[in-house]
This record gives sequence, C-alpha cells and structure tokens, in this order.
Amino acid sequence: MSIAAGTQSRSPGALASLKALGRTALDVLHTRLALLVTEIAEEQGRLAQLLVYAALTLLCLAFAVVMLAMLLLVSLWDTPYRLLAAGAVAAVFAAAGVASAIALVRKSRAKPRLFSASLEELGTDLERLQ
Repeated sequence: MSIAAGTQSRSPGALASLKALGRTALDVLHTRLALLVTEIAEEQGRLAQLLVYAALTLLCLAFAVVMLAMLLLVSLWDTPYRLLAAGAVAAVFAAAGVASAIALVRKSRAKPRLFSASLEELGTDLERLQ
C-alpha cells in the first residue's frame, strides 16, 4: 500500500514538471517567433527604402537625359543664356541622380544577414541544452 501511495504522490509532481517544461518551451518558441517577425518587418522596411532610392535614381537620371536633350536643342539657338540655364538644370539633376545611385549602392551593400539575430538566439538555446 505504501508503494501505491508513493506513486500517486509522485504523479502530480511529475505532471506539474511536464506542464512547467511545456510552458517554458512555448515561452521560448514564442520569444523566437517574435524575434523572427521583428526581423521580417525590418527587412520589409529596408526593401521599401531601397525601392524608393531606386525610383528616385531613375527619376533624376531620366530628368538629366531630358535636360541634356534640351541642352542640345537649345545650343542650336542664338542666345547663350538658354544654353547655360539648360546646362545648369541638367547638371543638378545628374548630380542628384548620381548621389541617389551612390546611396542605393551603399544601402544594398550594408544589408545585414537575414534572420541573423534569430539564428544566433537559436544557437545559444542549443548550446544551453547541451
């Protein structure tokens, strides 16, 4: 009788331990998934920013090409003031396009490894379990 009584008294303790272990595992999983979601959101923001820079680059370079074409046309006219004005506007757009292209290249090269923080945390978890 004492063996059965001892078994019954250990069961609730073992069940409580299993529940606590399950809760801990779910908490760890929840934390890791929250980190993963945060990293995905950061990557989406970075990609949106790259798209804006790319669009701005294309727009400025397109304006520069149009202005250079106007410069060529205006250069055939009589007064040199039109030529100077068109050249200045084309130079401004070209400089803006080049600056935007440089920013685009820098942003695309400065990309962090995708999900690096999540992978690092999972590696730490594995080390702790071993």
